[in-house]
Amino acid sequence: MDARVAAWWEALLAGEGGEAHPIYGERISARVAGEKLEISGEVDRRKDRDDLIAQARACIGNGVQEVDASRLKVAERHEQTGLLDQTLVAAFPDRATADLARKSVLEHARVKPKREEVVDRSGMGKLPDLLPAAFLDDARARIERGDALLILRVDETDAFKLRGLLDEDARSTWTIATPPQVAARG
Repeated sequence: MDARVAAWWEALLAGEGGEAHPIYGERISARVAGEKLEISGEVDRRKDRDDLIAQARACIGNGVQEVDASRLKVAERHEQTGLLDQTLVAAFPDRATADLARKSVLEHARVKPKREEVVDRSGMGKLPDLLPAAFLDDARARIERGDALLILRVDETDAFKLRGLLDEDARSTWTIATPPQVAARG
């Protein structure tokens, strides 16, 4: 288990709850009631639910005898995945910051991009392969100003969440989303 996640569970068991879960954030909550660890809230995927329950079960024996996850739900998704891709571009002051943002955002969102690149002056030649022509001038201008661009191609159903994370959590200085395109097959 990740050290931050383990520390979160330890704090909860010690009665110091109140912090958001390091991966699932405010969407879930957990509390100890007697010898029962109760988890509630909503996660995006069944795998996320299974992972969270496994984390909770690792607490058994530390004052906890059982885990109740009956109020932990998997979000209903009505949109169909795999049809459209969307490219997100976020600007950061340098390559190191862009790499850190990439790692943090992808870990938090639990999304596997179809393509991910950090582009700075040394990689400007890659831009035509990564972005539609209508976005190239703006992207080049950002790089010429000294920024490094984090470029992520993801399933369109994940793009909204990722864009919010890039804007708010990673604090990009500029973020755009290209129009969705038919997903590449193969």
